[in-house]
Amino acid sequence: MSTVDMPAGMRAPLFFLSHSRSPARRAAVGPSEYLLRFYEDLSGHVSELVGPETGVDPGFMDTAMTGGERWTPELLRAAGTCQVFVPLLSSALLRSDWCGMEWHAFSRRRIERRRDDVSAHETAIVPVTWSPTEGARLPKVVREIQRFSPTPMPAEIVAQYQREGVYGLLTLQMENAYRAVVWRLAQRIVAIHRAYRVEPQVPAGVSELRNLFAEESG
Repeated sequence: MSTVDMPAGMRAPLFFLSHSRSPARRAAVGPSEYLLRFYEDLSGHVSELVGPETGVDPGFMDTAMTGGERWTPELLRAAGTCQVFVPLLSSALLRSDWCGMEWHAFSRRRIERRRDDVSAHETAIVPVTWSPTEGARLPKVVREIQRFSPTPMPAEIVAQYQREGVYGLLTLQMENAYRAVVWRLAQRIVAIHRAYRVEPQVPAGVSELRNLFAEESG
């Protein structure tokens, strides 16, 4: 399998935010207000927790709106060098070829433990409930990985997040629950980063990737 080398001095994102937009949003200039706020809040918390690290940016989120614009060299480098993959689960994401290929770009990379006292079975993939997916056909790769849960946390907040998703918390103006969920997610991302190293493997092009969501659903 061919890969391209990461250019000298290129900064790698600590986390990669994988998301999908509905067709009605594709004509917009930028990402939705809620998505952008979530990304900025999460990036700020991650930066606060890790401090300055040479060659590391807190996160990456693709802001291209159409499929033809998405597979830029920047996106391929980010998917091939980030340390934690954060898919925002929604019905739209589960139907997205692009997001299924982003998942493949990350999941094919080798993960090494930085310490001996951590599990050897970590995926460094942290699925986050963005909006409810009840009734959706979940691909095998999604079913096999436990979704993020903002614990330890009061049971009421955990239930609100699991029921509404991050998008729902913002829509319903559940500000306290939203802030708590984002903080716990930042802590989880940083904990994975400190315990594991995901080896770089930058795709030379999209032809190397396949949509893992289409392989089996149930």
